[in-house]
Amino acid sequence: MPSAMSGRVDGSRTALREPGVADPHHYARRVAWLAVVHPCLFLCSLAGAVLLIWRGELFVTLAQRSNVETLTIAFFLLFFGYFAFLTAHGAVGALRIGWFHLRARVSRDPASIEVKKVAALGPRGPGPSAAFDQAVELEGRPGQPWEIALRDATGSMGRLRITGVRVDHLDTFRDGSNTLLAYLARKLGAILGADLAIVHWKTTGEEGLLQYVATAHALCALGRKLDTDTWPTVVLREDQRLALERELGALCSALRDEAFLPDWEFEGEHKLPIIPEPLGIISLSRSERRVDPLSSLAAVLAVVVVVVGLICFFLARPPWVPGR
Repeated sequence: MPSAMSGRVDGSRTALREPGVADPHHYARRVAWLAVVHPCLFLCSLAGAVLLIWRGELFVTLAQRSNVETLTIAFFLLFFGYFAFLTAHGAVGALRIGWFHLRARVSRDPASIEVKKVAALGPRGPGPSAAFDQAVELEGRPGQPWEIALRDATGSMGRLRITGVRVDHLDTFRDGSNTLLAYLARKLGAILGADLAIVHWKTTGEEGLLQYVATAHALCALGRKLDTDTWPTVVLREDQRLALERELGALCSALRDEAFLPDWEFEGEHKLPIIPEPLGIISLSRSERRVDPLSSLAAVLAVVVVVVGLICFFLARPPWVPGR
């Protein structure tokens, strides 16, 4: 029993905390799923709001003649409207992704479509940042920043700059991608044979990241001065950097698609009530610095679909309620 419980907890933690992207094809499939979830969530939220407004009199009557608060209807209107507003940009982005893919399929020159996709992304700017639990240095360049170019035949998707424990996505489009940084950590760990993990994210805690990076850089500088180990450090060879750069170049097409979608980044908290509400005397909780956007959006979509399904069920088969 304990082992089964541990397996379930680890599985849920992995689903919420890490995207678990294994290769460029997996990354592309993940972006495709994001492009599906955004418009689905937008359309379901819009449908729920329209149904409640269309048959508002029925639901108000049901609420008034049963043991249900009328404000529940207002809550669901706000609920649907909130997610419809938040996902509208993602739905438009998903349509643009689909349009470009359709044009690439029927075009005699798909490469030109990719170039037009880059032009549609707009100006470049700084992207996300994160911090590893270990410093990553390039062989022969201790304490110095080094970079990985994100480039394929179509063009550049920016560059990744690693400075000790910190990694920054530079010259990217829109807000960049934290999933790319998580993918980089996984690949660096596999190449170096180290358990490399990201412990701070700029998008969910910039102040904590800056404090952590300043401390790590100070200890690394002290270690170089004293010629001793003061911070865990892994060293990457130049040939390994070039191999990693080639592999990351295969992500560029998916990164161009992902740039059309908003990057939802949140902290998360797992809660397990020992004594449930309304008492709630004892509960267990565990916080995560970053929740996987795909899993969080999919969870919201599941809730919205269930609620819209119940609304449709009540419209198709209205429950009996006592008269006045």
